Amino acid sequence: MRFLDEKGRIFGKVSIVDLVIVLVVVSAGAWFAYAKFSKNLAQDIAAREQPLEYTILIPAIRPTTAEAFHKGDKVFEFKTGAAVGTITAVEVKPAEVWTINEDGKWVLTRDSGRVDAYVKVLGTSRVGENNITVNGVEIRVGLSISVTTKWVQASGNVLTMTLLEGTPK
Repeated sequence: MRFLDEKGRIFGKVSIVDLVIVLVVVSAGAWFAYAKFSKNLAQDIAAREQPLEYTILIPAIRPTTAEAFHKGDKVFEFKTGAAVGTITAVEVKPAEVWTINEDGKWVLTRDSGRVDAYVKVLGTSRVGENNITVNGVEIRVGLSISVTTKWVQASGNVLTMTLLEGTPK
């Protein structure tokens, strides 16, 4: 007796196509049972989520632009539109810029018409093995980020990051 007959059946009894369909259904069922009953995936993901407070330095902007950042406003990343947190505090300081004096030397001076805004944002982060993301947007110190709120859009750099203890809100 041959392994395959002229109709493509194994030992003349089972069609190869039927066998492949049965194997796919059984393996999908086994995978589903493993995923459902072996561990709680939603709980594992929630365990990796933590509140993250980070500060964005927005340098040399007009004072009226800095005044448009309000505590409690939602912050969105400009490119993707993803919500990246809520403003918890805004600190405004006179802008410091590097200029060249009459001797040709670089000096740090204050610009009277511009301010630096330090915007603190609180968001729920997902802590991965190699990165920290807030709603799919990677956040790291030194990152150049453009943010927008209901009233203002500006670009700055992430200055500090603090992972807070506890569960995200």
